[in-house]
Amino acid sequence: MKPKILVIEDDRTMREGIATVLKLQGYAIHTAEDGHSGAQMFREIHPDLVISDMKLPGKGGMNLLQEFQDQAPDTPFILISAFGTIDLAVNALKLGARDFIAKPFSIDELKSKVAHIFEDHSPRKTEVKVARDSFHGLVGTSEQMQKLIAQIKQIAAVDSPVLITGESGTGKELIARALHLESPRASKQIVSINCSALTDTLLESELFGHEKGAFTGAVRQHQGIFEQAHGGTILLDEIGDISAQLQVKLLRVLQNQSFQRVGGTEQIEVDVRVLAATNRDLQSAMDKRLFREDLFFRLNVLPLTLPALRERSEDIPGLVSHFVELKCNRLKRDVPEICIRTMTKLCEYNWPGNIRELENFLERLLIFSEGPAITPDQIYFENAPRKKEQPGGKLNDVLEQTERDLIRNALNWAGGIKQKAARKLGLKTSTLYYKMEKYDLFNEFGGKNGKSGEDE
Repeated sequence: MKPKILVIEDDRTMREGIATVLKLQGYAIHTAEDGHSGAQMFREIHPDLVISDMKLPGKGGMNLLQEFQDQAPDTPFILISAFGTIDLAVNALKLGARDFIAKPFSIDELKSKVAHIFEDHSPRKTEVKVARDSFHGLVGTSEQMQKLIAQIKQIAAVDSPVLITGESGTGKELIARALHLESPRASKQIVSINCSALTDTLLESELFGHEKGAFTGAVRQHQGIFEQAHGGTILLDEIGDISAQLQVKLLRVLQNQSFQRVGGTEQIEVDVRVLAATNRDLQSAMDKRLFREDLFFRLNVLPLTLPALRERSEDIPGLVSHFVELKCNRLKRDVPEICIRTMTKLCEYNWPGNIRELENFLERLLIFSEGPAITPDQIYFENAPRKKEQPGGKLNDVLEQTERDLIRNALNWAGGIKQKAARKLGLKTSTLYYKMEKYDLFNEFGGKNGKSGEDE
């Protein structure tokens, strides 16, 4: 059974960031947004570890620590606070906290402290497996990815054609390679071709080969990929871009498992498994008579659909860690720390270019970054939208976004002077400070020590 961790944090970004990181470590995560709901959940689930912020609506972290100590003194408790001082940490430990973390903290620090508790102190000691291990290069613990991997394992052993669909950059070629490596054909090669990158003449030659003298420049006989992949697998990438004429020829090959080279008369028989991939809507293409229905049904025996990265954002931390380690090995540099807020910022982005965009972004970031850590201020997405809230969201989410916008507008109006902004909002300055911390606005409008024109 997975160790259960209760995370109590009123800052939604921080709460979801901590939950995402610890889920990837294999823990069962439960969350609460205030002290009262946290206390109720503690009684309901009997967690193996509690991680709580110091300042919470209702009951604060210190109060919860004392209450939980009375109810279950063996349950370890980690207290986190943006106001980290030695006195605060000592008081927390005296009251029974197992550990104390000062904000901002890195992912590695959080993981290390949690792992240490379960290794050395938990009465229900459990081995926790790191969840970002890849399956033939596929990284993801989301429900969508686990379902997809299960489908790959199920259909890999048969020879039926597979049609892989998904947006550009989602990893369709990795899916094809995983299908090949899990199949009985794994000892042979997989040969892929991008059907959109070549003219009709060149594509036909690359698919089926040509005889010497078949056309200008054909100075020798050439084997196409169907011959090269005999006994193995072919990936026809961007299959939706091939011409009507080539669609007819390809359909004939799929039906007969035989073909003629360009300019040849010999009928060549091959044994290959055909995988096709596209980012196009082939149903729409068929409606417009741009793609043959008979070819579609021949290819679409076993359909696989890859979700866009924005639809499985819980996989982003694992992908980030995976790519950062790979890139650092290649760049021959130490792996930098990535703090919770940095990872959360990466998770909140829409990633229109999907995994390919994420990988290229991280490589660029590592090349130009210096120091032992990647911080939120280094994350900048040029000319691309942030992830939009879906309609029908929770009322509390809408209210929080509205409050955040009002505070930001007031601070802009006040030129960053917090006392002036607080008066405009009808708030105490201390309340404004609390809300600025909650919504992570100090980086945008200066720190807490009067560095942005503060008049206090």
